[in-house]
Amino acid sequence: MERKIEEFIKAYIRSDKNTMKMIDKPAFGEPAIGFSNADDELYSFYKQHIDPRFYKLPAEWLEEAYGHPFDSKNVSVISWVLPQTEETKKLNREQTDCSTMEWQMVRVYGEECNRGLAKALEEYLKELGYEAVAPMCSNKFSWADSDKFYQISNWSERHTAFISGLGAFGLCDGLISVKGKAMRCGSVIVNCRLKKTPRKYQKYNEYCKAKDGCTACIRRCPAGAITPEGHDKAKCVRYHKEVIAKICHDRYGYDGYSVCGLCQTGVPCESGIP
Repeated sequence: MERKIEEFIKAYIRSDKNTMKMIDKPAFGEPAIGFSNADDELYSFYKQHIDPRFYKLPAEWLEEAYGHPFDSKNVSVISWVLPQTEETKKLNREQTDCSTMEWQMVRVYGEECNRGLAKALEEYLKELGYEAVAPMCSNKFSWADSDKFYQISNWSERHTAFISGLGAFGLCDGLISVKGKAMRCGSVIVNCRLKKTPRKYQKYNEYCKAKDGCTACIRRCPAGAITPEGHDKAKCVRYHKEVIAKICHDRYGYDGYSVCGLCQTGVPCESGIP
C-alpha cells in the first residue's frame, strides 16, 4: 500500500499539473514522502499545545467527513514535501528585499498543484475502498487568532510532516525537511494502518544550526522578524502586507497573493539537512 501511494504522488508531480502556469516551468522537484499513525502521541500533544478546542486530530477529521467514529489505531496520515526546483532557489538566493516572480508563482500555482495532489490522492484512496480526507482541501479547514501563537490553523502540514519523519523545525519556524527548507508540504488522512516512517530526530529543532551560532536566516530576513529568540509572526505578516505587495506590484506588475520566503534560500538548510 505504501508503495502504491508513493508511486501515485511521484507520478502526479511528474505530470503537467506540476506547473507555475504564468511561467512555463515546473513548480517542484522530486517529492519526499512519510507516513505516521494517528495514535502517535505527538498528534495529541500538538492538539493540546496549539489549542485543544480548535485543533483537530486525524480521526476527528475523518469523523467530521464521514459522520461516524474512527479508531485512531486504524488511521494513518500520508505526508509529503515538495521541494522548490534548483533554478527557482538559485534565482531567489540573489534577492534581498522580495522573492522572485518564480517564487511568487510557486506559492500561488504551485500550492494549487499541491492541493490538487491532496484531493487526487484522497479520491484515489476512496477508489481503493478506503475513507480518506485531505484537511487542507476540506471546507472544515480554518484559521483563528491566537494569543499564544499570533495565528493558528486547525491542521498544520508542517507539524504533520515533523510527526511523519520528514524534518525538524528551524529558528524561522520553517521545517528543515529531508529536501531542505525551500519547499511546500501536504497531507491526506486515511482509515488504514500504514507502516510509519521512523523519526531520525528527538528534538523539534534538532536540525537547526542556530544553537551552533548560525545566523543565516536572521541575516536573510528583510523584515527583521527573525532573532536568536525566534520568529516574530506579526512582524513577518506586516512586511508581507506593507512591503512585499508593493514591490510585487512595482517590480513584476503582479497584484495577487504575495510572499517573501527569503529565509528559505541562501541558508545552509535550503536544500537538505545541514
